Amino acid sequence: METEFIIRTLFVAWEEGDYVVGPSYLALKLKIPKSTAHKMLMKLSELGYGIYVEKKGFILTEKGLREGKKILRKHRLLECFLEEFGVEKSNVCEEASRIDSVIGEEFEKIIEERYGKRERCPCGKPIPVF
Repeated sequence: METEFIIRTLFVAWEEGDYVVGPSYLALKLKIPKSTAHKMLMKLSELGYGIYVEKKGFILTEKGLREGKKILRKHRLLECFLEEFGVEKSNVCEEASRIDSVIGEEFEKIIEERYGKRERCPCGKPIPVF
């Protein structure tokens, strides 16, 4: 599973007020075994995206928050692009999730230029700003 997708999931939890995320939460959201979720959180901790506190959970560091904000911004701007091209509002998040980690820098710049001033994605969620 892509590190980018995991960080996005953790950032969305943080955005919703869940500042400490345990393996059970991640396992439920990603539909993976709890042991796999635990390993992922430990790996992200080693990479400096957060701190894992045993029996408590994972807390995003400044590096993790910056990366999460960047990833989620790209995802939500991509949702705007997909909506403009006719994808139903109810499907834009799922469709964006399928492709957001594989788009290139050039395409990312294009969607940033075109939709970067928008405050909300088609789902109504805020688009993070830097």
